[in-house]
Parts: sequence; C-alpha cells; structure tokens
Amino acid sequence: MKEQIDQVLNDINKLPPMSNVVLKIMTLLQNPSVSIQEVANEISKDPVITASIIKLSNSAYYRASKPIRTVSESLMTLGIKTVKEIVLLTATKKILNKDLTSYQLDAEAMWLHSLIVAELSARISIAKKTNIPRDLAFTSGLLHDIGKVILAQFFPMKMIEIKNAVKDSFRAFTDIEKEFLGYDHQEVGRKALETWNFPEELKEVVSCHHNFDDSKKFPKLVACVHVANHLAVISGIGIDIGGLSHEISKPALDLLGITDQELEIYFTNIPEIQKAITELVSV
Repeated sequence: MKEQIDQVLNDINKLPPMSNVVLKIMTLLQNPSVSIQEVANEISKDPVITASIIKLSNSAYYRASKPIRTVSESLMTLGIKTVKEIVLLTATKKILNKDLTSYQLDAEAMWLHSLIVAELSARISIAKKTNIPRDLAFTSGLLHDIGKVILAQFFPMKMIEIKNAVKDSFRAFTDIEKEFLGYDHQEVGRKALETWNFPEELKEVVSCHHNFDDSKKFPKLVACVHVANHLAVISGIGIDIGGLSHEISKPALDLLGITDQELEIYFTNIPEIQKAITELVSV
C-alpha cells in the first residue's frame, strides 16, 4: 500500500488540484522582501481568487478600514499576510469541501471543522502570546487534515477495512491507518505539502497534529493546532470514524500554559467562533 500511496503523492497531477497561481504565490511569499506589486500581479492571473479576495476583504470577518475594490488595495489595507490567508482559504475550499464518505464526514462538516480549527488555533496562539503570526496559525489549522482527503479519494476500499477495524479496537486511529496503509493521514498530508513545496511549519503541523511529541522545530505551532483540533472534535464538529481515540497532550497544554479553566473557556467559545466564521463557510 505504501508504494501505491507514494505513486499518487509523487505525481502532482494525481493530487487534488491546487491552483498553479496559489503555488506561485506561496513560493513568492517565502521571500521576505517580496513586493506588494509582485503578489498583486500573480493573484490577478486567477479571476476566481481575485474575486474572492475582494469579497472577503470587505467582509465583517476581516474588518477592513475602508471599502476595497482591487487586490492591490486589499494588500495595502489588510497586509500581505492576511491576503495570503484569504488566498489559501479560497484555494483549499475546493480541496477540503468534499464528502469523505469512508471517514463518515460530509463536505459541510469537513469544511466547517477545518475553519473552526483554523480560527481557534489563531485565537489560542494570540491569547497565549506565542509570537506566531496569526495567518500562520490560521493556515496551519486550515490544512491539518488534508491527508484525509487524499486517502478518502484514492483508497476508499482500504478505508472501509479501516472503518471495520476501528469498531473493535481501542487503539489510536492513526495507528490503525498505519497498519492498513503503511502511512497515517498525517504523513500523507505532509507528503502532499512537500509535493506542493509548502513551508516547513505547515508540513510539521500536518504531520504531527495528533502526535504532539513528534514535533521538533515548531512545537508551539503544533500545540495550538493540536489543542484546537481536539476541542473541535469533542464538540462534535468534524468527528469521524476515528472518534475520540486521541487524547489531548498534556505536554502541549503545558508548553502553551493552558489551564483547565482556559481549556473549558475555549471549548465553550466554539459556538461563537462558528458564528464568527459564517462568511468564511460560504466563501
């Protein structure tokens, strides 16, 4: 099975389609000296992303200080980091807003789960003063489960076997995935981001969001997404065949300095977060 998965992951044409413009923008934005005009020029090559940027830039969620009519105005008003967030939001919906039947997740639940984890990751990062850029925490949370999309799309029959095995097991769901596939969805997600040439921070989050102890370079970022994902799942948003087989990591909580009381507050805030991201759900 590992060989079959490698064949899919090594051929970018077989992966869920990520806009070439998005991939170019991600490469551009890894250069700290990139200019607003360079980014604006690249974005303008994709009319769908351009329209989404203008629409979301004027939404209540992003709270622009003035009406925005062009991508350049969005970049100057909201900043490059926020526009990058909007670009990825627009591009990933096409990938994440899918029925994952073998995971028992419909498209709406998958997309909502991704957005809840994104927003909650960003809020935790800010509240705990991690110095992680908000857009990085948001994007990391948004992409964390991308490996599930690939496994559900290309290996549905194997996923049915995993689903049946989960019923009679108390092991972590990722361990069962690995037994049947050779990889779990975290590793598959990381390999996809490697093929797309995404930054190291995102790759580590995707590959460690259940297994916090495996995080080496960006533990605080992984911890934010780990906690956010756990809270979203126990709230019932995005719960799949894996159920509640993964426990929240105490070392992750300790690293961020999250108390039991704060954890409860984050959990009770999820309905408010869901309301706050209404405009993002329909992007």
